[in-house]
Amino acid sequence: MPDQSPEQAKGYADVGEAVAGVLRAAEEAAERIRGEAQTQARELVARASGDASARIQDLTREAERTRSDAEDYARDIRTAVDSYGTQQRREAEEEARSILADAEEQARATREAAQEMAAQIEGEARGRHDGLREEIRSLEDRRQRLLESLREMAAQLNELIPELEPAARETQLLDALEVERRS
Repeated sequence: MPDQSPEQAKGYADVGEAVAGVLRAAEEAAERIRGEAQTQARELVARASGDASARIQDLTREAERTRSDAEDYARDIRTAVDSYGTQQRREAEEEARSILADAEEQARATREAAQEMAAQIEGEARGRHDGLREEIRSLEDRRQRLLESLREMAAQLNELIPELEPAARETQLLDALEVERRS
């Protein structure tokens, strides 16, 4: 390249600074998007974990309440049956054991349902987390392609733009960028 005047050198520096500014802005936007996605992923996992824990506790309490109610009922039955004699007492105790077994079965089924629901919620949260991670990876890839494209454009612009006064060079650069947007 022939000797450059200070104005030409400043013009090239201005173009370089403008491209660097665009690159910085793109990197900052990608960083911000990645940070927001990671924050959302952490919040989603924490919320899902809290929801699952709360649901398990609720279902466990309900099962314990049902069992407690069944045990109270069985005690009341046994007390009433004692006055009817041995035969009737045996029949009533058998009925109480049956009710207790049903309550335990119901409590077990409720507990299993709660565990399945917690596993499902955790799986969904993991899926969402993986989806967010994939989206972050995709955004990073897009950012990298954008940076490479911007670098290529900067190199092409440096080759294409003849040595002009800074104002004329800037006008041509803006015109060239406008053509790229329309394409």
